[in-house]
Amino acid sequence: MNYLLDTNIVSDLTKNHSIVVKNIRIHRNDTIFLCQPVEFEVRHGLIWKKAPAKLRLLDQLKNSWEWVETVDMDWQRAAQLWADAQKIGKQLSDIDLLIAAITIRLNAIVVTNDNDFDALPVQRENWRNI
Repeated sequence: MNYLLDTNIVSDLTKNHSIVVKNIRIHRNDTIFLCQPVEFEVRHGLIWKKAPAKLRLLDQLKNSWEWVETVDMDWQRAAQLWADAQKIGKQLSDIDLLIAAITIRLNAIVVTNDNDFDALPVQRENWRNI
């Protein structure tokens, strides 16, 4: 299976959240992706919190997973997802829309604790609760 990690899951890993760490180990034979928008969100939060040890851990994690850069098609799909969400009265963050677009491109499952993804055409798993 292909899994794309959302910001809250990567943040959990920098905090050594035991259930999330256990699930990463369970899925070690699957393909786990980290994308630019998620890395950006986690990194700016850690810089703001002045957490150099967690920033080093983020770099280690980044090197242990498949790195995914954002491409033009992701921005175009995110724009369409935004319009579709607006039609049903949902206001979603641009980062979540980009993550969903990348998830679709990779034919992956987004791993997140964020219920906003339920309004998007992606499959979601919450590794905090498994």
